[in-house]
Amino acid sequence: MGACAAAPPATPAPPVEPRAGRLPDAGIAVGFEYALLDNEPLVIGMADAFGAIGLTGMKHYVEAVEWGNMQSGPGAAIKFDKLDWFVRESQRAGMTELTISLKPHCRWAATRSNLFKVIDPTPQPQYREHFKRWVNAVVERYDGDGVDDMPGLRWPVRSYEIGNEFSSYEPEPVDDYLATLAMAYKSAHDAYDGVLVAHAAFLTTPVDLDVGDPADYDRVWNETRRVDEHHGLDDLRAVLDRPDLFDVINLHNLGDPYEIEDQFRWLGYETGQRGYTKPVMISDTLCTSYIGWGTAIQPASPKRGVVVRPATEDDRERLAAYFTKLIDKDRQTLEWTRGFVAADQVQRTIIAAEQGVSVINLAFVADIPFLQTRLFGGGAGISAWAGALRIAPRGRVLETYPLYHAIGQLTGHMRGATRVERIVHAPDERVRLYRIDRPEGDRFVAWLNPMRAILPGDTSPTTTIEIPVETPSVLIEDVITGMGQTSPTSVRSSTTGGHATVQIGFTPVFVVPER
Repeated sequence: MGACAAAPPATPAPPVEPRAGRLPDAGIAVGFEYALLDNEPLVIGMADAFGAIGLTGMKHYVEAVEWGNMQSGPGAAIKFDKLDWFVRESQRAGMTELTISLKPHCRWAATRSNLFKVIDPTPQPQYREHFKRWVNAVVERYDGDGVDDMPGLRWPVRSYEIGNEFSSYEPEPVDDYLATLAMAYKSAHDAYDGVLVAHAAFLTTPVDLDVGDPADYDRVWNETRRVDEHHGLDDLRAVLDRPDLFDVINLHNLGDPYEIEDQFRWLGYETGQRGYTKPVMISDTLCTSYIGWGTAIQPASPKRGVVVRPATEDDRERLAAYFTKLIDKDRQTLEWTRGFVAADQVQRTIIAAEQGVSVINLAFVADIPFLQTRLFGGGAGISAWAGALRIAPRGRVLETYPLYHAIGQLTGHMRGATRVERIVHAPDERVRLYRIDRPEGDRFVAWLNPMRAILPGDTSPTTTIEIPVETPSVLIEDVITGMGQTSPTSVRSSTTGGHATVQIGFTPVFVVPER
């Protein structure tokens, strides 16, 4: 593979240690997905933009560097250019915990494909050594050992997923996928002892895993309408049966933020049955999108979408009216949605950190315009409008949205955090109050879970809580949700009797004791 990579230096250089961001066992790495790889100026501009808000993670657009796009044939050199852009520019911008997705789709090597797509990406027997060499070469290029490394590599890339989602994106039978995972796992570890290999991410949405008895997991999987039925609960369990083939459990969180807690309870049950624990990453998310896998604007259509909590079947008509306004570019509806997405993704990140997630990649770096059209009918829910910024094809940032600034605000409050702990607020189960432990002093973040779908024009519930603090005053800072708003608004409030009194609603607030 020497022809495919830079020549090694005469004396191998030692690995470079990260200068910023998340170090091992020191909190959650927060990134976005999917960093676009269309051209080098675009990659540079995007890295600059997200580095400016202090992100420590990032994930790339997967298909741009799937196996078949990096290697055009069994005798062809591996093209590292786009992946090099991603790694080099992300690291230059200070991102220390990148997620690389090794998607094994390759038309010339696949077991079954047609002119349009790969149907079964399992490498044919005669191409399995080629697949192993591709995985090995990628991991070797970014391992930081000074041998065949990418020029300019600043520190090792540790996190790799084999296939980006265990669904229609990896449609092969589970036994074939496990064979592919086994080849990739060994090849990656042959290249780099410190690599963290994750299986293709589990898609549990729209199954509601909030059950009282583990015996009900089979029932809810069987009773839920799932448009994508490629891999059910039995297949997920077959992967969990093979902890020797992955270092990290990989989830996709495509429901509401509270789905993460249900996923963790389910994983705790499954891995407990098998007698092991593993770290968990959330490689992809959506915002709370309310509906997906079908039209949202035609509630009576046979092709109507699947309603996802906290929305219910009773919300279909309201959702149809809402998404019709979004598709028609109603300004007030769009501005409300941008703020909703920002608040939602801050909530999601805090919950993930409290649950112990090692890496989370938030949706999305930019909007998905074709999903905003009437043709698709809101079929991806709110997520089509969940971009952080609008960027020109050559990398100039044209507009930033509340999500961008809210996550920058969050990373500032989370910097150096050693732990995020939930403080249970009895008797109101809607209250979400978390303490962020930082060496220079704790701070808090709180919001109210409305426990139902909220849409423009709804009256969002609020309540007042007391937060225990030992300082005479606190700063109360709302999460950024306004279009055009680039910095938070805050007010100073005096404490009484060792408590700060704070009103909370759907939008989170940070509470910072003043010392």
